[in-house]
Amino acid sequence: MNKKRFLAFALCLCIVFLSACSAKTESADTSVNADSSEASTTLPTEEVIDITTTLDPIKTQIDEICKKYEATGVQIAVLKDGKLYGTHQYGMAIKEDEIPVTEDTKFRIASLSKLITDIVFMRLSEEGLVSLDEDISTYLGFEVRNPRYPDAKITPAMLMSHMSSIIDSQHFLEARLDGSSEKLQTLLERKDSYSGSEPGTDYSYSNFGIAIIGCICEKVTGKGFDQLADEYIFDLLGIDAGYTATNIKDQKLLGALYGEGGRTVEQQLEEKFCDELGQTYHLVQGNLTISAKDYITIASVMCNDGLAADGTQILKKESVDRMLADPVGFGFEKNANVIEGKDFIFHTGCNFGMFSGYVIEPATDFGICVLTSGA
Repeated sequence: MNKKRFLAFALCLCIVFLSACSAKTESADTSVNADSSEASTTLPTEEVIDITTTLDPIKTQIDEICKKYEATGVQIAVLKDGKLYGTHQYGMAIKEDEIPVTEDTKFRIASLSKLITDIVFMRLSEEGLVSLDEDISTYLGFEVRNPRYPDAKITPAMLMSHMSSIIDSQHFLEARLDGSSEKLQTLLERKDSYSGSEPGTDYSYSNFGIAIIGCICEKVTGKGFDQLADEYIFDLLGIDAGYTATNIKDQKLLGALYGEGGRTVEQQLEEKFCDELGQTYHLVQGNLTISAKDYITIASVMCNDGLAADGTQILKKESVDRMLADPVGFGFEKNANVIEGKDFIFHTGCNFGMFSGYVIEPATDFGICVLTSGA
């Protein structure tokens, strides 16, 4: 499935949910046309589906969309009034063994990882270990400058909002995951690691920028990022998740990825990352392995003043307000333009066959997470 088709697929699923949850009473006739020759869906025109008590009325529609795109495995989790409202699963977690997807299946979710990474950083900020507006050179132990703007500091806030001018250079993209790739300092000394824009002035989506956030967290704590995520989020919520597949406690729940460049469970467990603290710049930007149910439980902090869906305080309200107040956003983008007059935060992910997406409407404490393992 190419990216256009996936965006159509994910948005179809999201629109089904959003329209079904809408408080409007008029008829619904909504379509998505990311690629008009291949992808569109129209909701029934006779009425808005009522899912105030159960998701059952729309599960058939969801399954029809999954069948249309020949999806391998799909997980959907819905947040309503800031609480986990329901889940739906489709297809196989491991086709070869005919293991079905359940709500507890763990998938590697690609770029949706970035929100959880940023939440860990915000926890460290609350403890005074880091500052959003400090020069990142302070934490990394060497000077980081866009060579075109040697007097302009780069801050964690710029990294998390993709405004740092640090970009995904070819050297970054080609760096190996076995611990033999270039040192972080060497990469950041390369001119091609930077755009031509002054730090803080232009948006340029950067996996490398978020990777550096993970390195900073390790530098200031002396702990690996998986340990930090466990300590600050997963263990508090009783969630089995991790930035490496080997960190998953119940590895029988791991799902395979079947799209382009897919990964078997065995390949995920064998994947090696540099274990030198502060050098793990391929770990946190897209490698989180988690279920849709557990992901939306954590992401709900963005509409619950820092409370997870189960009521556990993960962030302070002030931290959430800062993340939302940023013009671009930390770990998300703003306003998916799915339904007129509604403001959403959202993100999509695509890697190793995984296509993922979430949409949250902070004003109404509503959200959706969709994971699909290939098509």
